[in-house]
Amino acid sequence: MAAPGHQPVSSDAPQLESFRIEEAAPAPVTNRPSLPYYRPPERPPKIVLESMPVAGDDDDFPNVALPDVAIASFGDSGFLEAVIGQDDRVKVAKPLLKANPWRQICSLRIRSQSDQIYVGTGWFISPKTLATAGHCVFLKNDGGWAKSIDIMPARFGNNKPFGKVTAKRFSAVDGWTKDSSRDFDYGVIHLESSAVGDQIGNFEVRSFPDSTFNNMLLKVSGYPADREQAQFQYFHERPVQQVTATRLFYDIDTFGGQSGSPIWQDTEENGVVAVGIHTTGGISSNSGTRISDEVIDNLISWLEA
Repeated sequence: MAAPGHQPVSSDAPQLESFRIEEAAPAPVTNRPSLPYYRPPERPPKIVLESMPVAGDDDDFPNVALPDVAIASFGDSGFLEAVIGQDDRVKVAKPLLKANPWRQICSLRIRSQSDQIYVGTGWFISPKTLATAGHCVFLKNDGGWAKSIDIMPARFGNNKPFGKVTAKRFSAVDGWTKDSSRDFDYGVIHLESSAVGDQIGNFEVRSFPDSTFNNMLLKVSGYPADREQAQFQYFHERPVQQVTATRLFYDIDTFGGQSGSPIWQDTEENGVVAVGIHTTGGISSNSGTRISDEVIDNLISWLEA
């Protein structure tokens, strides 16, 4: 039986039985550079907080900013995600989007039951499955399950090298859909075809013990709403600040629209390995759902859903 809060639920399917994998062995922290032109900052702190954008559909209105999907669950709090200190996010260059992991990260356009369009981010964990935040698929204050989600891998402005795929099936856990707990803010998007995913590949996802996170350099990349209508991918990295049983905390710069982005490490020994799902933030830190054994159980069970 799934641990409390991790009971899987689906937008159209019965609950699925999960199974356990072995805990990963501790990994070295020999970090590799992700973007050759990224440089860690050394600047005095300054805080920039999210503002409320205007609703619309950027396929029809390319110059209109769309709201962050977190607003549909948390409200317009102004503290959903934050740039902490100087904004040091870096745009992922177009040529890099041909390679992994960048092309596995997708711009999302999320249509609620009320037909409002929101922005978010997701990433492939199998040819037919994308991981994302629970609040990207189940919108607590706007009708519950999303009506549909348009997925654009490796988007760079109007350039969509893998086109657009629309999904209408989603899964999450009861800790999010029933309790709205940020400790269980994760879910997946199911695709009906593997045609696009077979071309792109997917992230490796692992559960690491607490000790492995000591000084781990975390990396986040997604589609922020404050930059060019959330049509371009932005990257930032910094060491982990705190680890709990369910969450990862860090001062990586993010903004609304990056909800659902992968949190990963990249080492010589293990390569690119996703360890969390970015979900939200605050004044002094942003945070995401930790990939624990319980999360892995559900991700695996959802791969064939």
